[in-house]
Amino acid sequence: MFHRLYPVPFTRINESWNPLGKVNSAPSEPYCDPIITGKANHFRDGETYCEFYDNIAVDIVTETVYNYPHAQVTEKVLRPILQKRMFILVGPQDSLKLLKHQGFQTFDPWICEEYDRIADPFDRMHTVLAEIDRITNLPLDTLQGYMLECNDIIEHNRAHLIKECQEVPTRLAKMLEEM
Repeated sequence: MFHRLYPVPFTRINESWNPLGKVNSAPSEPYCDPIITGKANHFRDGETYCEFYDNIAVDIVTETVYNYPHAQVTEKVLRPILQKRMFILVGPQDSLKLLKHQGFQTFDPWICEEYDRIADPFDRMHTVLAEIDRITNLPLDTLQGYMLECNDIIEHNRAHLIKECQEVPTRLAKMLEEM
């Protein structure tokens, strides 16, 4: 496959990854850092939107590490929260438990979350894959019903995330004062 890179002035992401032209994954405009352009960082404003998510009911979030002795949650889980979608978090044991401890809500019983408690990484992955298989075989109207039933959780998570992000500067200032 032929790949082209345009080092100056812009690089179009994924230009050649779509040889049949069935998916338009090219950005509508070249990437420009908000600090350089002066445009607002949409995450801080809480005004984010991605058309890609119009066709997604459940996002499968894969964390950086999977077989790790400690639960962790990274920025990857922010994507479905901001886009108001349910998600399956594929990561170390107790990652969902940690997310709940941080004030977020999860989607049990709509998404079976027993995988989060399984210590063995192979058994955990088998359970995750079984849940993904179950969800992908659900009728579309059932998934739409799940999303409507989960709306309060989805709205809570997004509002909680935005609130937490707005409090970060205050927390940093307090930590610096205590040093």
